[in-house]
Amino acid sequence: MVSVYFDISSDNPDSRHNFISRAKLVCNFSGHFSYCLLGLSYICIYSPSGRYFTQIMNDNAVPRPENTSFTFDDVCLAPGEQIGLHEQATWELSYIIVGSGMRLIGDRTEPFGSGEVVIVPPEIPHCWYFENDVTDAQGRIANITITFGREFLDNCCVAFPELLECTEKLKRKRDAVKFGKEKSAAIASVLEEMRPLGRAERIPLMIKLLLILAGSKEESVVGRYQKMDPERERMNRIQVYVVCNAKRDITLDDVARHVGMNRTSFCIFFKKVSGKTFVTYLNEYRIELACRLLKQQKVSVAEICYQVGFNNVPYFNRVFKKMKGVSPSEYVFL
Repeated sequence: MVSVYFDISSDNPDSRHNFISRAKLVCNFSGHFSYCLLGLSYICIYSPSGRYFTQIMNDNAVPRPENTSFTFDDVCLAPGEQIGLHEQATWELSYIIVGSGMRLIGDRTEPFGSGEVVIVPPEIPHCWYFENDVTDAQGRIANITITFGREFLDNCCVAFPELLECTEKLKRKRDAVKFGKEKSAAIASVLEEMRPLGRAERIPLMIKLLLILAGSKEESVVGRYQKMDPERERMNRIQVYVVCNAKRDITLDDVARHVGMNRTSFCIFFKKVSGKTFVTYLNEYRIELACRLLKQQKVSVAEICYQVGFNNVPYFNRVFKKMKGVSPSEYVFL
């Protein structure tokens, strides 16, 4: 037995807690599976073994609310309820108010933290995986997301020809970018102004936001579009599985089954594509998580070891020193 949750965006300017209308389907499944094709916008599947699976959203499944030219979603929810890997035909601007973890955008997986502002162009798969240890007093993460399409940019030019240069600059953006500290603060300030307002009242601020986005030179690339051939799609599914389950016990059989392969074929495939074994890749990912936690938390090395998925402290120390050149205890003071 597994529970399948699907989330449908809603835009309610009166409450920041009404971002998600939840429904729950309880379905009978036997054995293991990789995908659940329900035609829903977002699927998060939890199995009794404690593993999570995500499904790329169907962009047509959740239409934009009527009489809106852009969406404004003020999100406050538990870390595990954030939307999974997805892509859409719109630009997506994301501001992390409270939370940290790992984000996967296109060809890159990197850590993120509170205060980050990122814009993702259309058709680039992306997701933010939040840690459970960075939340507000109620155990929730918070972020603001705005989406807008080419039609919105074209309509802005029709109404205000002065915006032509601005909108053309945005259309030329092909890579997902993270804004620097000063520009992020400026964007965050506008988004905070928009929070208590109704849809029509947000329009002038949205235009102000476009001007800031188009004029920014203080940015760094955090993801590029990558054509999803079958090999790349399979690797993406492996990456998502690791991000979702890194803190749990992961076996070669588990991840091989998740991508529809036997253990031997999976090992050969992964080494051929990545140039390293899956165990090495998993350890590298877990050690990067450990490095971030060692800098953020005042807890023992043993606690960090178990938090990132290792179940043996001496082994964790050996792997850490081999990869970083210093022990975890020494790393804290670098």
